[in-house]
Amino acid sequence: MALVAGYRLRLQREQTTIRDRYLASGDAPRLLRERCCLIDQVLCDLWQGLDLPSSLALLAVGGYGRGELFPASDVDLLLLLPATPDAVLIKKLEQAVTLFYDIGLEVAPSVRTVDECSHEAAGDLTIQTALLEARLLTGSEELFGEFAAELEKVLDPHAFFEAKRSEQEERHRRYDDT
Repeated sequence: MALVAGYRLRLQREQTTIRDRYLASGDAPRLLRERCCLIDQVLCDLWQGLDLPSSLALLAVGGYGRGELFPASDVDLLLLLPATPDAVLIKKLEQAVTLFYDIGLEVAPSVRTVDECSHEAAGDLTIQTALLEARLLTGSEELFGEFAAELEKVLDPHAFFEAKRSEQEERHRRYDDT
């Protein structure tokens, strides 16, 4: 419990400092970068203390992966696995995610293998977009490399661009071009 309380206090203090600096300067890009950096540090520190195999990787995805973490935004995470987990690993991953919540992070976690990421991305534009913005926080660089190579195979840049453009046009139509 002391670990949780310590990290919760650290987050509160440092986020207050970041907010105060923003209120004094009005520098929104700096606010987003500093929040992202703080969460990176906290997650990496916590991950190193967990009893998880070194073959796993913790990735930031979505807006967080892009390096933009707005106040009150979810912290989008991908816990990347080299293979389907056994019951023991599933329990450890559940405990890790619970720890992230307990210290006060609003995480939006997904737990997938490289193959599952590839399969999910192939059929879902939202997942493609989130995974394109993935960056390695900590863990296996080799697994992250496999993930990036597999994602590159699955994604067709032209089709992705056209789908995003259609998505935007539909959104504009839905809201009367506003």
